[in-house]
Amino acid sequence: MASSWIRIAAADGGSFEGYLSVPAAGSGPGLVMVQEIFGVNPSVRHLADLFAAQGFTVLAPDFFWRLEPRIELAFDEAGMKRAQELHKAFDYEQGVEDLGAAVAALRKQPQCKGPVAVSGYCLGGTFAYLAAARLPVDGAVAYYGTRIHNYLEEAGKIRCPLLLHFGELDHAVPPEALAKIRAALQGKPNVQLHAYPGAKHAFANPLRPANYDEKSAKVANERTFAFLKGLR
Repeated sequence: MASSWIRIAAADGGSFEGYLSVPAAGSGPGLVMVQEIFGVNPSVRHLADLFAAQGFTVLAPDFFWRLEPRIELAFDEAGMKRAQELHKAFDYEQGVEDLGAAVAALRKQPQCKGPVAVSGYCLGGTFAYLAAARLPVDGAVAYYGTRIHNYLEEAGKIRCPLLLHFGELDHAVPPEALAKIRAALQGKPNVQLHAYPGAKHAFANPLRPANYDEKSAKVANERTFAFLKGLR
């Protein structure tokens, strides 16, 4: 497995960086992995490497590049404060454009062979959902997307297989929000939704020990690996 930072051309000019993790085989299906609100920090790179170990060529774009390029925040009080400031200033519509640019960049990488999907955590989970509705991707996986319930009018636009994971004790996606998401997506043959009993927000992040739920994360990741390997 090898990793490096690459440049991604933005649709409106300029460029930004992304962390590219390549499987030991040298190539594999593509996966654009969208960060939490803490930047492409060691946690995101760890997850990118985890998926690369499963055979995927993973690109984690620097989503906050327009605000503070290559910022990496810790999961402490100061990091949370700065992350929330950046999130408040972040433009979601511009984010979708940058995500589209990252998808296009990954498709051009010689290490990317086969379908290209999007996955994401927290902030990134919302963008995985939006990618399924708006972008030319082959699949999408959303881990506890915090604003999906604000975009349910786009549920009818979902154009590819979509897998969603939520913790039943997620403070950022409370039961009433999760119920709305279930109702909007119910009956769609290309959508799977799983809620994990006892799991909190960020339950799949092993570098956030206060939130990490090893059992739920293992099940969610196994479902995700199978889902992504089944894409064509």
